[in-house]
Amino acid sequence: MQIEQVELFHIKMPMNFTFKTSKASIKYRETIVIKATDELGNNGYGEVVSFKEPFYTNETLDGSKQVLINKYINAVIHHNIEHPFDIHKDLDVECPMALAGLENSLVDLYAKRNNKSIMKLVFDEETSDEIYAGIVLGDLDVKVLIRQIEDYQDEGYTRFKIKIKPVDGFIKLKAIREKYPDIQLLVDANKSYKFDQINDIKKLDQFNLKCIEEPLNTENFLEYQKLQKQLRTPICLDESIQTVNDLRTAILLKSFKVLNIKVGRVGGIYYAKKMIDICRENNIKYWIGSMVESEISKILHVHLASLNDTYIPGDLSSSKRYFKKDIIKPEIIVKKGLIKVPKGYGLGVEIDEAILKKYTIDYIKIGDE
Repeated sequence: MQIEQVELFHIKMPMNFTFKTSKASIKYRETIVIKATDELGNNGYGEVVSFKEPFYTNETLDGSKQVLINKYINAVIHHNIEHPFDIHKDLDVECPMALAGLENSLVDLYAKRNNKSIMKLVFDEETSDEIYAGIVLGDLDVKVLIRQIEDYQDEGYTRFKIKIKPVDGFIKLKAIREKYPDIQLLVDANKSYKFDQINDIKKLDQFNLKCIEEPLNTENFLEYQKLQKQLRTPICLDESIQTVNDLRTAILLKSFKVLNIKVGRVGGIYYAKKMIDICRENNIKYWIGSMVESEISKILHVHLASLNDTYIPGDLSSSKRYFKKDIIKPEIIVKKGLIKVPKGYGLGVEIDEAILKKYTIDYIKIGDE
């Protein structure tokens, strides 16, 4: 497979609502869609899901773009590539989200060339035809949260992840549990608690949570180790685990029990699979998360969430949840709480080129006309 052309579409998508966490508010989502074209004219797509500001990881969208243009794309353009994962032999993970976007486009392209789905290409194991949807609710007033849970239950959702922070996290969860004692509930603190607030975190045990994601504002796995020893609720790590070495260290120290895997954060499907294999070998539960992103990246995570041993399928919801019009066809639809996993080759969906161009605010083409 020879890559003749790589196109970068810097897109800006207006959201249906302002998504709030303890660290940021997002009204427009900017990402970079990558389109790779081979010598036969076949196309593959990936997405760079870094943010404008470094509130999730240190990588920014501008940094991702520069590394792609000046380094990563040069390693693949006009080169023969036997397998997309081969690029990881030569490219470091300086900007994992940029690397993941490029790799994802090559995997989609390669799978299409070989008449395989992405899951058949990468995992070649039994997967589910549909997954249970989940939904993430931002850092909102408790009355709004309760109303939204009721509305989304009517659409078939049964699992909810709530963004919390120390000042009102307990109050929100208490009110939600009193109203909805039986729903599947997990929380994401986005590193908003300090270690000396450990007693406040321990109080959350009473709410029968599937997990507490990224509670501590720390890079120290020993602090997580101390916290997990005192908690009944599993700690879930997300942005604290960016490399395979991070994962091995956290497992060795028994710092957590659940891993949230996002392809962009870890540098691509290649590294995501490595982490899944390590979790399986060490009896660590894992699940497939998602970012606020277009459906190009999200549909990839739908595929991964179809693995049969995930702790929960993920916090994957319908296209219409975030954007009025997304850029894949067919869009992700939730029916009776379920999402169907695409059956076609590669990502199994088509790209709506007209919508992609509508959202594009900057365009760069590298390679042949």
